[in-house]
Amino acid sequence: MKIFLETSIKRYLDRVEGLLLRQEVNNNLMLGLLEKGKNNIGVFTDGIRLGIVEENGEPIYAFMQTPPNKWILAKVDKLDERIIPGIVQYLFQSKYPVPGVIGPSEQAELFVSLWQERTNKIANLHMKQLIYQLDEVMVQPQENGKLIHAEEKHESLVGDWLCSFVEQAHMPMTKIQAESMAKSFIQKQSLYLWERDGEIVSMANNSRKTRNGASVNAVFTPDEHKRKGYATSVVAALSQKLLDEGAKFCNLYTDLSNPTSNSIYKKIGYYVVGDSVEYLFE
Repeated sequence: MKIFLETSIKRYLDRVEGLLLRQEVNNNLMLGLLEKGKNNIGVFTDGIRLGIVEENGEPIYAFMQTPPNKWILAKVDKLDERIIPGIVQYLFQSKYPVPGVIGPSEQAELFVSLWQERTNKIANLHMKQLIYQLDEVMVQPQENGKLIHAEEKHESLVGDWLCSFVEQAHMPMTKIQAESMAKSFIQKQSLYLWERDGEIVSMANNSRKTRNGASVNAVFTPDEHKRKGYATSVVAALSQKLLDEGAKFCNLYTDLSNPTSNSIYKKIGYYVVGDSVEYLFE
């Protein structure tokens, strides 16, 4: 078994894309980042680390990092029991920084256990998540509302909402970073708002695309507009738009501990296809 880092996103995709596409929804984070960077490596200002595990010259696993973020572990159909210990040994011996890890629960938890043994680092569980897929929207958005693109005039509102969103999601992000994210979403025209009677009441973002799918994230409704069906409407409308534009499916992550959001997505037509867990090392 051979473990190494590739330096070219194009070469990396040539080697591992087929492997990742066998579990496309579960690997949407890796595939989306690679899609984002393949024509613009400069988008990752601190570089990118692209890990491959080979057996007899054939790729059997992939892992990656966009520093200073967590290492991402892939989901594969069959996991050789040597792979995760081998990756831990490789990263430790190569002295690569490991601020955290995200991936399928069993693999991420094994990684954490082995890394703690090696380094005596303390691991903090950041979030347990479910990964959902949607093939068909099962509900109709409210007739008295409409889906609109977020525009520059909405930047201040979206910035405030993203600040609240990341705070509720316990994401390590400053107010300045959230405001920068709002500007980026609007410039890329990926962010959508639900408007009712001229008032903006909810939002959702098309965060990334893979070969066959599209991801939805940053779903947020402020407290004064909750429990009125707006989140259901904005996610249903955006999901339908993405399907109409050619996506074969939509996918999203949810916090396992949030029964409200999980109930909303299931109502729309999303169903669980996998899980993911995030750990941060002190």
